[in-house]
Amino acid sequence: MTDAKQRLTHLVELATTNAPENRRALAVELCDLLLDWPAHYPVAMREPFEALLEKIVHMIDAGTRRALAEKLGARTETPLPLLNEFYFDAPAETRDAIVLRNALMEDGTQPHIPGADEKAIVAAARNTENGAFTASFAKMLGIETVTAERILHDHSGRALAIACKGAHLTRATFSAIVLITEGGSSVADTRERLSSFDSVPLTGAERLLDYWRTKYAA
Repeated sequence: MTDAKQRLTHLVELATTNAPENRRALAVELCDLLLDWPAHYPVAMREPFEALLEKIVHMIDAGTRRALAEKLGARTETPLPLLNEFYFDAPAETRDAIVLRNALMEDGTQPHIPGADEKAIVAAARNTENGAFTASFAKMLGIETVTAERILHDHSGRALAIACKGAHLTRATFSAIVLITEGGSSVADTRERLSSFDSVPLTGAERLLDYWRTKYAA
């Protein structure tokens, strides 16, 4: 126990520095620790290490996030909130697995999904320019602007399908947003994006959107 506490103290001290190389080293060390948990460390000690990694994910470079997402996504013991944090950095197959884990999660609770004005969202998509729709979309769904940006820039359309389906928007609204914001994609790419709505499980979309909203509220 003492060894684990000392290691946590060391990592917390490392987390207080602003140097990018220290944050990257911290994230890598945390990931390696969680993937190769020492047998003499109490299982209960995993939670603060996981929470610390979740907290600093947005503070490290994209390449490191992608590498960690690929490692953590392959392990069933990785907690769902941590996987959700890495969603946008994970490979396509890992993203699908994250949504499925959200759909299969059984904790006795249901996410609260407030309604959204579908006509207003489509109108905002049509009438805003130079990226202004991102801020409107974020506000209407109750998520961070950076999250909205990553949703709208997901070439596969699956993140947008998750956001729309999780917010109980209709397929027609999702399709309208895709067609308005697709930015000159090929017919095949647009067709693929449009088809993503039907393959996203509703409960998984609800829970992942609820996670994004909880982050914004926090």
